[in-house]
Amino acid sequence: MKPHVSRVSEPPLLRFAVGRLEASKLLDVSPGTFDNWVRQGLMPKGVKIGSLRRWDAAQLRACWYDLVEANQEGDIEDDLENPFDKTVG
Repeated sequence: MKPHVSRVSEPPLLRFAVGRLEASKLLDVSPGTFDNWVRQGLMPKGVKIGSLRRWDAAQLRACWYDLVEANQEGDIEDDLENPFDKTVG
């Protein structure tokens, strides 16, 4: 008879620095879209240490909230009727 082994899982590791792919996953966008957002200044450029570039997860979150706030204030285009909404495809 095998001894009972408790399978208590470890809590997930809280990441505070992430690579490019993980940063794009956090924002639920493609890596290419993330790169464009970085070039446009919508997201931080990250920090390069040696050959690695990492993004602070808290900074990404703060930039995301800035984008959300900016789009809520001035973007009324989404409130207009989309002519394709009633199109059957």
